[in-house]
Amino acid sequence: VAAAPHTPSRHLARSLASAAGGDYDVVIVGGGPGGYVAAIKAGQLGLKTACVEGRGRLGGTCLNVGCIPSKAMLHSSHLYEEASKHMKDYGVIVNDVSVDLDAMLKFKEGTVDKLTQGIEGYLFKKNGVDYYKGW
Repeated sequence: VAAAPHTPSRHLARSLASAAGGDYDVVIVGGGPGGYVAAIKAGQLGLKTACVEGRGRLGGTCLNVGCIPSKAMLHSSHLYEEASKHMKDYGVIVNDVSVDLDAMLKFKEGTVDKLTQGIEGYLFKKNGVDYYKGW
């Protein structure tokens, strides 16, 4: 099994050997949007399945650092704009609107955590997929 260029192959081999020691029908390498969906489908088909993810969080770049976190921050920004510029159009007067960046970042992280935990804590368990963190 070839490791990703940035991944030390001995760590990947150790994780795969650990997963293989469980007599799996399928071992999925990578828990991004293709990997976790493939693992769930394999579990649904009745295969004994393991998923190995080096990042330690399922969902890949989109869920962890790209699309979803960006949309969470964008949502907060839109709410700020509504409160500061447009709510008066509806008869709602809001004074002293400000941004609490720490709270926005906490909201973003909470959103990501809920979604990643949904994959691991619900979908993997429901479909009998074993999850190995780290290469």
